[in-house]
Parts: sequence; C-alpha cells; structure tokens
Amino acid sequence: MALAVALAAAAMAGGCLQPLYAENTRSITGGSIKDTLKEVEIPEIKGLIGHYLRNELVFELDGGAEADRARRLKFNANISESIEVVTVDYANGRADSAILIATATWTLTETGSGTIVSKGTNVVRAPYERSSQRFATVRAARDAQIRAAKNLATLIRGQMAADLVAG
Repeated sequence: MALAVALAAAAMAGGCLQPLYAENTRSITGGSIKDTLKEVEIPEIKGLIGHYLRNELVFELDGGAEADRARRLKFNANISESIEVVTVDYANGRADSAILIATATWTLTETGSGTIVSKGTNVVRAPYERSSQRFATVRAARDAQIRAAKNLATLIRGQMAADLVAG
C-alpha cells in the first residue's frame, strides 16, 4: 500500500518538472530562454583562456552565428589561472605532470538598466603531462587551456540559464 502511494506521488510530481532549454521555458527578461541567451553580447576577454572562453560562449549561446541581433544583455568576465605541480621526477628535478586551475568571475547585466541578472565564479581543473621536450609541454599546456575554456563555457551557460529562469 505504501509503495502504491509513493509511486502515485512520484507520478504526479513528475509532471511539475520543465526542461531548462525547452521552447516554452520563459526568461525573467521576457521571451524564451533560448532567445534570451542569443541576445547576450560577449566582448573580448583578456588572456588566452579568455579568448577561447569567448569563442566557446559565442558558440554555446548563439550557435556561433553572431548575427546582427539586438543585444539586451552584456557578459563581462575576469579570468585567472594557476598551475599546480602534481608529481616531480626527483632524478632530474623536473615536474612530470601539472594541473591548470582556471577561474572565471563573471557578471551578466541588462544593457538598458545596468541591473545584474546573473553572476558567478566558476573554477575548473585541467591536468596535463609535462615532458622533457619543450614543445610537447607547451602544446600540452595549450590543450589544457582549451579544455578549461570549454568546461568553463558549459558551466557558465548552465548557470546563466538557470538564473534567467529562476530570477
């Protein structure tokens, strides 16, 4: 009996959920959440990770189109990065692997009123191997920066969408 009651309650509650990116999900700024995300202006962001982050966000929010569309929201971000050495080869004193830690502190404001509608700080970690060959280490570090930017873009998009729906 208790199982039947629990299943009935779960079935009724299941209809209360709405997908975040559905066509009929409304934004607090008006319109659907998909259309609102397409109205975000993303200016250049300083640094290499900032460059990759901007490119990823343009693709994540607008599909890379960057069409001439009214931009009602403006995204601003500051990126910082640090390296954490994980293992060291004691024979030659060289780091074998490292972790890139990228932090993005960002805000999303309405351009007309200047009201902050979403903000956050996101941190990602991207490990990579270091080699005795200099170019291999430089390339591995660059790949870690690209991975970090992609992960940051995904996190930021999700948090922006959730804040724009929840308010």
